[in-house]
Amino acid sequence: MDDSPTAILRVVLPRLPLILKTALFNALSLSKNSSRQDVTTEVAVVVLRSVLQVRKPMRVLQKTTTRDPGIKGPILIAKVSVPISQEGDVLKDLLNRAIKELGNGSETYTPPELTEVQAEWTGYKVGAAKNEPRPDLAEEDHYRILMGSVSSPTTILYFHGGAYFLLDPASHRKTTSYLAKLTGGRCYSVRYRLAPQYPFPAQLLDALMSYLSLLSPPPGMPHEPVAAHNIVFAGDSAGGNLAIALLQLLLTLRRMGMTTITFHGVEVPIHLPAGVAVNSPWVDIGRSMPSINNNAHFDYLDPPSAVGISKAEPTPDDLWPTSPPRAEIFCNASMLVHPLTSPLSAAPELLKGMPPVFMCLGNEGLEDEITILARRMHQGGGTVSFMGYEGMPHCFAMVFPTAAMAKDCFQRWAKFCSDVSRGSGPSSSRAIWSEAFANPPKFRELEMDNISKLTDSDVLDSMKERQNYGIEREQDAVKRWNEHRSRAKL
Repeated sequence: MDDSPTAILRVVLPRLPLILKTALFNALSLSKNSSRQDVTTEVAVVVLRSVLQVRKPMRVLQKTTTRDPGIKGPILIAKVSVPISQEGDVLKDLLNRAIKELGNGSETYTPPELTEVQAEWTGYKVGAAKNEPRPDLAEEDHYRILMGSVSSPTTILYFHGGAYFLLDPASHRKTTSYLAKLTGGRCYSVRYRLAPQYPFPAQLLDALMSYLSLLSPPPGMPHEPVAAHNIVFAGDSAGGNLAIALLQLLLTLRRMGMTTITFHGVEVPIHLPAGVAVNSPWVDIGRSMPSINNNAHFDYLDPPSAVGISKAEPTPDDLWPTSPPRAEIFCNASMLVHPLTSPLSAAPELLKGMPPVFMCLGNEGLEDEITILARRMHQGGGTVSFMGYEGMPHCFAMVFPTAAMAKDCFQRWAKFCSDVSRGSGPSSSRAIWSEAFANPPKFRELEMDNISKLTDSDVLDSMKERQNYGIEREQDAVKRWNEHRSRAKL
């Protein structure tokens, strides 16, 4: 996205009165946020919220947020494409079987087609000038140069955030290159298909193909096979959802007795990755937990209405609403309480056998859902490194990368990836919160079983209630759509 001085001025100048008022109230400790956010943080949150409240057509939003800003400086990129496997029907069948295995039979979705999946190998060149131009070379040569910067076997399979309908690997290059720098390894950042054009489970199919392409590269791809114990699934927000959903898919296939997947003529063992490391993962697509509203003042993401309608719903265009319409941009309403769309709905026993997981978050709207999923993973026998930061909004480390809490977050995020890929990850679960304003940082530790007061039954009831609202809205929209079509034929 455009972060030029001109673009920043276009955002800031119309909001100058709002910025001055927010800064004054925070400095005088008159704002609700001043107990946990400094002036800079609260101003940034208020400005971002104001920007995101401006409704625009879906096509405009996608074009703006997926624009490639170019590659320069220490960021190393090698672009690749995962070709379509001749066993495409097998992959789709496995995905369908897993969806059915985890569902109750009422779910509906659009079966995805198999397509090429684009990705970017990302590395970091130490000592490169900030504006050093990218050489005009073939992508294979860029990969060779990138591998010259790699000193660790850590390979991060990264899924970008953006609510499943925005952003791109290009928008996340600063994040993935920073993780590559801190680990000495490399990131494999996936350009999965975006909704609403490609609803669930197209993204999960792309993610599965990407993982298989690391384990067993198809002909023509530049990399050597990567051992599963050197791979870490990672992502932020919706990308964190996808990383966890991919893990759940693999666990489900293994539980169903599957041991291999045929990919480009090779029987690829279904091995689990070394770990999963996610930043503010969106694990309840319906956003039904209390923190959505209780923490709204700390966050730049507005909560949905009581029935689940987003205040930032894109204005109508040729992409949204879809034909026939659905209540959610990402999936049919019938899929809202399914472990492969909303991992929060997964019972602890479905998570048995999982590798270590790292989760970081703030006092954001998604706090409850992330916290409860961490507890469920722990109760399912998993090892969870849970790191919270008081007062911080959604994906704060990526929004304020130079802040002290952000630096701490990135260091812990990267260290987890390095440790698990070396086989020296955490041996027990741990939940820590970093206290606001503490300098040097102060941390308080919580019992993992007690990190949330919400019960599992409370959680499921809230999720199902939000799903019911979604189903009602979807049925009403489809009814009106059919009536409109009937009138048009007369």
